[in-house]
Amino acid sequence: MFRNPIYLLWMLPAASAVFLLHFWADARRRKITARLGDPATIARLVPEGAAQSRRIQTWLQTAATALLFAALAGPQWGVELTTTRSDARQVFIAVDTSLSMTAEDVPPSRLEKAKRELSLLLDSLPGDRVGVIAFAGNAGILCPLTTDIAAAKQILASLSVGSIPEPGTAIGSAVRLAASVLQRYPGGKALVLLTDGEDHHTDPLGAAAEAAAAGVRIYAIGIGTPEGNPLPIKEDGSGALTGYKKDRKGQTVISRLGEKSLMDMAASAGGAYWRASPSEDEIAEIAHQIENLEKSQGVSGTANQYKNRFIFPLAAALLLLLADLLVPWSQSRRLKSAPTTLLLLLLLCLPGSARAASRESALRSGNKLYGERRYQEALGRYRDARRPADPRPEFNAGDALYRLEDYDSAAQGFQRLGEDPRLPDATRSHAFYNLGNALVQKQDYAGAVAAFRKAVILSPSDPDARHNLAVALRMLQDPPPPKKQCDKPKPKPDDKDKNNDPQKPGQPPPPASRPQDRMSKDDAERIMRSVAEKEKTDKKQPHNLVPRPQQKSRPNEEDW
Repeated sequence: MFRNPIYLLWMLPAASAVFLLHFWADARRRKITARLGDPATIARLVPEGAAQSRRIQTWLQTAATALLFAALAGPQWGVELTTTRSDARQVFIAVDTSLSMTAEDVPPSRLEKAKRELSLLLDSLPGDRVGVIAFAGNAGILCPLTTDIAAAKQILASLSVGSIPEPGTAIGSAVRLAASVLQRYPGGKALVLLTDGEDHHTDPLGAAAEAAAAGVRIYAIGIGTPEGNPLPIKEDGSGALTGYKKDRKGQTVISRLGEKSLMDMAASAGGAYWRASPSEDEIAEIAHQIENLEKSQGVSGTANQYKNRFIFPLAAALLLLLADLLVPWSQSRRLKSAPTTLLLLLLLCLPGSARAASRESALRSGNKLYGERRYQEALGRYRDARRPADPRPEFNAGDALYRLEDYDSAAQGFQRLGEDPRLPDATRSHAFYNLGNALVQKQDYAGAVAAFRKAVILSPSDPDARHNLAVALRMLQDPPPPKKQCDKPKPKPDDKDKNNDPQKPGQPPPPASRPQDRMSKDDAERIMRSVAEKEKTDKKQPHNLVPRPQQKSRPNEEDW
């Protein structure tokens, strides 16, 4: 495969032109020589072997020209998984899917109006990361933050009353959920809230204050009218009206727009409030305000990319041109030694590249064995692949040692990498992260705390490092009971190619050929469960640094 195959079409004409130019020059030389005198006499005046030297140069220059055009064509083979990064803002869209959104004071209904406005908003945010939250009596993320606007719009279009089965309207829960995710990101963060504003028990103003503290701005759109409208009840399938929602006293429920609380929330979080209008002008204003927020750089996704191999034909062309300079012109003895000189030159260039290729091959072989769970054999190949200034083999060897439950050796390797000041901070951070996991397995909780702290210092935005630091601190204060025999923990090796700089790992096996392998959250979550069983009081989600109790629905008369 070639990146610019058009150059292949020019390769043959260019090489032919070089060859014909030499042929024309040789013919002209013979013609001029014939005019000067007897060709035999003139031949004795010309250095012996000059004609043969010219022929050798002709072929060398022709081949070098062809190789140069092959390099320009950009040969590619082999696939690598690359991380794509982009400058973007983070925006969550929270949609009320409670029963009150079926009111038809805003045609065709409040929910359909909200979905139409949000679809327009998504079209106005190209390049930004957007996510969708639905809420009723509780809140849930239906679409995580993504740059795939089409996917977000598809999820938004599928929203309906009942997407969140718990009845009620928990605006505060939606705001807290969005803030807990957005606080991990730098730069501008926004929450666009579409609701009728009827929240009965989740303290939306307090949630807005928490969002403001996390740097999240709230832009609220009120759907409905202050006068309100009854909530229709329709038959499934046919959609025929069968009546209206009644409260426990038998009175028809009138759902009204609660603008006061939405205004106060938006003001508290540095945003703004709009009432939904038929012209939908508020969408353009919200998009404009979001565009004024600061962008942040982050990972937008991954992509398969072919490796560029132009260096091989380019290097061959340079060697041929260098050999052209070494072709002798004076004595036949030197002419005969030219092939030997060229061979020696090639031999001098090959050992370093051959050794490098051998080590790369060993690294690839180790990764293949690792993917087959043949960790002991993979460890041997990683050791063969070691070379100065390349932390990848040692990093992957540490991962294999961890899989083999040789935590002492794994910890030593990760510690050497973490304390090497020549390595990038990201690589050292992940080394300390893995060191902390290995020390936890050794029940050296004090050492694990120190390792996780160093990982957080080197990479403050890494939520996993902060999470494991919190776990290790709790275990240091209150060690769990000794662990029974259990399955080996599952590290998460990176599945990206070794030719990239080390980055944070992404997907599970096959293992990476890059020195970037962090160990599984399963370990940390299992440790948290052990602590929870001992304390018998902590029922919070283990993946949050500062867990927040889930909002539980309380019996009330308002289930809309």
